[in-house]
Amino acid sequence: MSPKKKSSARRKASRRRPAAAGKKRAAAKKAPKRATKRAPKRATKRVAKRAAKRAPKRATKRPAPRARLGLVPRPARKPARPRPRSFPQTEGASEKQMILFNLLKARAQVLAALQGLVAGAAERPVAEGKWNAREIVLHLCCRDRARLREFEAALRGVPVSWRGLDEENMARMNAADLQGISHLAWDEALRLLHSTRESLMDAIEGVPEDPPEPWSPEHAFGWMLRVLPPNDQHHAEIIKQWRAEAGA
Repeated sequence: MSPKKKSSARRKASRRRPAAAGKKRAAAKKAPKRATKRAPKRATKRVAKRAAKRAPKRATKRPAPRARLGLVPRPARKPARPRPRSFPQTEGASEKQMILFNLLKARAQVLAALQGLVAGAAERPVAEGKWNAREIVLHLCCRDRARLREFEAALRGVPVSWRGLDEENMARMNAADLQGISHLAWDEALRLLHSTRESLMDAIEGVPEDPPEPWSPEHAFGWMLRVLPPNDQHHAEIIKQWRAEAGA
């Protein structure tokens, strides 16, 4: 191709390009724009609310309710069982049998307190201005002998001579009773302790249980016998305490 023809072809091409671009722009302007539907804000809110109502509700875990503090009912108390007696053999015992049992038990405490005590130690006072062990033994003999002396009168309901005495007059009576046997040695005092109690127990055994009135604590006879065991126990405790402190 000659140079003239090339230049004419270029001019024709340059003329065609802007025309084609213009046509495309015109076609673009004439083509209808795609409609983009935009829902108004109020409509979208309403739709969202309706959708939320129709949608199934999600199960929300609720915290477990706290346990309320309440008073725990206490179990019903069982009725207290009666305490068993220290000596079951006394169950159902009569008044006479209980008196004899208490006399035996108290005298056993006296003999236990005197066990192994020698004559030399028995002459030592248990405290300043008090009796010694030998004199205490003789005093117990005197209290048994006083009951043997007034046994029949008390059985008839006559109050014993020492009932109602104050401490001073009682001490004077004890000293007078002790004076007649205070010369007895330790071995003799122990023998007298056994013999007088045996005589008293034999006398008590000879009294029938019926009628029951004499064995009651209100009767002179019943009162006389009931206050004897505490006297034995009192002096047995004194001797035990003295031996523990003095090493006798």
